[in-house]
Amino acid sequence: MIQTYKQNELDIIRAGGKILGAIHRELATSIKAGVSTLELDAIAAELIQSHGAESAFLGFQKYPFSICTSVNDAAIHGIPSADEILRDGDIISIDIGIRFGGFCTDAARTHAVGEISPEAQKLIEITQQSFFEAIKGLRAKSKVGDIGERIEKFVTENSDFSIIDTYFGHGIGRSVHQDPLIPNFVPTNKRVRKIVQTRLPAGCVICIEPMINIGGKDVATDKDKWTVRTTDGSLSAHYENTVIITENGAEVVTL
Repeated sequence: MIQTYKQNELDIIRAGGKILGAIHRELATSIKAGVSTLELDAIAAELIQSHGAESAFLGFQKYPFSICTSVNDAAIHGIPSADEILRDGDIISIDIGIRFGGFCTDAARTHAVGEISPEAQKLIEITQQSFFEAIKGLRAKSKVGDIGERIEKFVTENSDFSIIDTYFGHGIGRSVHQDPLIPNFVPTNKRVRKIVQTRLPAGCVICIEPMINIGGKDVATDKDKWTVRTTDGSLSAHYENTVIITENGAEVVTL
């Protein structure tokens, strides 16, 4: 069931989204060669606390850190580590969820570490722009499937990249993951094809998060039971924002 929220509740979500956007911007200044992903987690934890919020990830399904740090071929859910030191030419996806005033917001960004290859830069740009293509014309009564159709159309028309089709965006609110699932692609699976016919009500809040690979779409989970990597070792990028669906459009609250 898709939950909807009253205006006073949406105002709290907007405030949380503004905080999360600021945390991402502030953390970005620490992303450089020589820094470990565990250091980034510690910096993020301090930033979250300094803004009067809590990590929505820490302890969620027993996740042990405040943020996810996914480097190069790690697509999502990368676990911070003191042994993982950023190097010039890497790309890193930072996924952060916070709880503020009883409501969650969630956003992810992929960053270049120093100078990166033109193909890696294109991957980051295509992934980010596919999100903005997805929200064009999105409003109350739009179908969930409209989102994946727009993402897939943009990615396939502008690159040879692949869309991960085993992980999804999601609803968000009092919990970090709620209904509905939000595919970033046009599904062939019967269960998912049924989901995409769902219409989004005004006042619902969703996370749209394209996950794009330079190589094939297939991914697998590491032995740590969290980090999801491309099976062919190709680079992967992730871009996500929390979005309020209104009668007039899609309001992005985490920019």
